[in-house]
Amino acid sequence: MTPTDPAASTSLRLIGYCSLGEAVIAAMIDRGDLDGLRDLPGEYTIVATRGDDCTIITSPVGAMHYFFHHTAAGFWHGDTVGAVVQQARLPWRWDWQALADFSLLENLTGNHSLHPEVKRVPPGTVLRLRGGRLELQTRVHLDELSADERPSGSDRHRADAAIVALNREVATWAGERPYLSLSGGFDSRLILASMLSQGIRPHLITMGEEGCSDVSVARRIAAHFGLSHDLIRIDLNDFLSHAPDIARITSGSMMAWHWHTYLYPLKAAIPEDSTFFVGTLGEFARSYYFDRGKVGLLANRFADTALRRFWAMKLARHPSLPPAELQGVAAGLRQQLEPEAMAERSQRLAGYGQHKFLQGLTRYYFEQRVPNFYANGIRMYNASSQWRSPFHSRDWIRQIWSLGEGWKLGSNWHRHAIGQLVPELLNFQEENGAARGRMLGKAPPLYWTPLMRRTPYISYDLSPDWYRQEPVAQLLRERLGSIADVIDPPLGLRILDQHRRGEDRTRSLAFLLTLIFARPGLGGGA
Repeated sequence: MTPTDPAASTSLRLIGYCSLGEAVIAAMIDRGDLDGLRDLPGEYTIVATRGDDCTIITSPVGAMHYFFHHTAAGFWHGDTVGAVVQQARLPWRWDWQALADFSLLENLTGNHSLHPEVKRVPPGTVLRLRGGRLELQTRVHLDELSADERPSGSDRHRADAAIVALNREVATWAGERPYLSLSGGFDSRLILASMLSQGIRPHLITMGEEGCSDVSVARRIAAHFGLSHDLIRIDLNDFLSHAPDIARITSGSMMAWHWHTYLYPLKAAIPEDSTFFVGTLGEFARSYYFDRGKVGLLANRFADTALRRFWAMKLARHPSLPPAELQGVAAGLRQQLEPEAMAERSQRLAGYGQHKFLQGLTRYYFEQRVPNFYANGIRMYNASSQWRSPFHSRDWIRQIWSLGEGWKLGSNWHRHAIGQLVPELLNFQEENGAARGRMLGKAPPLYWTPLMRRTPYISYDLSPDWYRQEPVAQLLRERLGSIADVIDPPLGLRILDQHRRGEDRTRSLAFLLTLIFARPGLGGGA
């Protein structure tokens, strides 16, 4: 590499959104003032190049993916794995541990991609290439919050401070005519409560078909408050025609049955000058992985044992490729799915919890699930809209991280916040709720048991039916050979046949479809 020309100007790329303009960011980089750029309001990756030097800065949540490959021969980087593979002219190889994680968890872990030599830039990182030397400095956001003094006041005070932080973030990014994705869940209803309490009247959109729970609830809410509302329908043709683009921008690490996230705002045709609000990261304020009331509090007392048992049970519950089918998969993947490797995986996943159970699972959600799964959803939103999520507020994250578990179990903080902002929004049913036709202001005892789930949830997801239709069957018959280095085509056809005859193999087929469409974009050929 040649030395950088001191007179060369900085070329800047901002992926996502933040509170500073590109000219100010470029000036700060030229001055070497980098640390403050890791924690601006917004969600972003900044890529600055100057001659042969490069600086990459990621925000603390790490939701805007960026990848790199570095050797003595050079440094290659891009916002997809396929772009890096192509630039560096890497032969395709599978990271078998990452692929096994993906098949079991629907997300990768750590900073892995599906190629062992291409890594994701971690959240909260300043990565610098200067004179051919790579420097990488990462700040772990939750560790910093844990080291900080706990926000002052009682839990009630912190719960209310989180509402203030949410309102501030909504007001900051709303603009003149925001759109809001409204479902029957807690996160989008709370964003609507924040908007209405501040006099903001969004245009609502909901994905689904007539009769699904989200559509039913959203329509009633829209009618009650006199808000405009569009129903967005997605069909199999949408799925198939956009599949190559979706697989490419998510670098093959988003299961096909979640690809509606790309199609939804695209078909809504959200105006370029409107922001699109979604509820990403709202689950940080809930016990996402183990919402079982006092059972979870009891497990806190035996955290290490509970974590290992939790992950062992979760990994065994819904495998894409069950043990009886492992002889039909590649040796590298098979080894990762055999009992010894599965036990090691449970131990590794438990380690992310840092010897705490409920808080440890919340840490896993924030540090693994969000940057490796929800970030793909954000990439898909970002392809056709100016997406925003107020739950990415640094102050909101700080207040929620310090909040007692009782506020997070049963979505109690969400219930409290909605009740404080717009109590009328409690008068519409919740998913699997205990009370028909309304949301309770506080979760009742034993809320997690089937006895208390009296409001059935009808999903918008049509994947099980789509995967039984002939266009998908024909595609699999024609293209399973393209992933023969992962799974034997006859096994893939058996899985298809089982699903078409009534057995539910949706998860397995989603895994196969993901790899089939991702393979060309990853650099693995057509």
